[in-house]
Amino acid sequence: MDARERFLLNMNFKKSDRPFRWEAPAFWPTTIKNWKNQGLPEWVTEENIGEYFKMDPIKFIPVKSGWTGTPFYPYFKEKIIAEDKNNIIKLEKDGIIKKQRKTNFDTSMPQFIKFPVKDLDDFNKIKFRLDPTSRERLPKNWKKLIVEYNKRDYPLGMFICGSFGHPRNLLGDVNLMYALYDNLSLIKAIMDNWLELYEGYIDIVCQDVIPDFVMIWEDMAYRNGPLISPEHFKKYMFPYLRKLIEFIRNKGIKVVILDSDGDIKKLIPIFIDAGVNALFPFEVQSGMDIVEIRKQYGEKFAIIGGIDKKLLLDKKAITEEIDRKLPYMLSRGGYIPSLDHSVPVNIPLDVFKYFLKLVRSYE
Repeated sequence: MDARERFLLNMNFKKSDRPFRWEAPAFWPTTIKNWKNQGLPEWVTEENIGEYFKMDPIKFIPVKSGWTGTPFYPYFKEKIIAEDKNNIIKLEKDGIIKKQRKTNFDTSMPQFIKFPVKDLDDFNKIKFRLDPTSRERLPKNWKKLIVEYNKRDYPLGMFICGSFGHPRNLLGDVNLMYALYDNLSLIKAIMDNWLELYEGYIDIVCQDVIPDFVMIWEDMAYRNGPLISPEHFKKYMFPYLRKLIEFIRNKGIKVVILDSDGDIKKLIPIFIDAGVNALFPFEVQSGMDIVEIRKQYGEKFAIIGGIDKKLLLDKKAITEEIDRKLPYMLSRGGYIPSLDHSVPVNIPLDVFKYFLKLVRSYE
């Protein structure tokens, strides 16, 4: 059984030869750097570390479609505004002015100083960067990739910056919340364009290859709950999300994964109504218990993640975590064992290897 077959069976609550191996969705660059001092070979990089740990291959189409960032193309021209010994302030390609550390910048969030949109005039000025008909979003080696993709034995996905994540990136959290009360014409313009943009680029891609899944980034919650009220999300973003997912399914893409950190329990019913059939990553420190959520929702959606990354500091603690969650989750299907976020910098290499061995002992 190849990785693609295994992934699709797991996502659809069907039996496979073993669970899909994707025990860590990503690794901080500084984590990999630290592990080089603990025995990780020098040739291991962010691109091949999954292969090194014998995880199943999974690929994403390199279309310029955004992800955690806005799907601008062309991007903004980066510009340094100010800097000192430790920090740099710059206009980045996503149109946001940010302040961040010069070294080990991946270990902390940047400070967001200014966003590209404050009103409808601003949005209209940048709208040319969100053209749904632009084939320039495709990689230059697209024809070669099509040949590979249509012979693939691994799951292939597409990134989408979500119906909340996209306007949040344009306006910032605070201005977005004000706009939901004071500037609904701006919200409508952004969301109309969001739907048009993604329908356009998905259509372009699907003329040549049908991906196995899409992954929609939202990050719309923190440890105490959603950043937006479920009522506002249901009213202003949900209709667009549902229309896009209907479009996605009509193209033959079967799996729709929604990615959000934080406590999203109040939003799960809305995601289900929109057509989402997989959720990720179930952040434990925000109270997202995958066993309890599976008991509540059954087979309404597949689950990826939910293993507490913070426990990788201690072999006893991670053993207890795995022993509590994996027997139940794997027996019900529709589950890919994985950490609840990227592997942070303080995790010892030997404990991570122990974690992999322990998870795979349940195969």
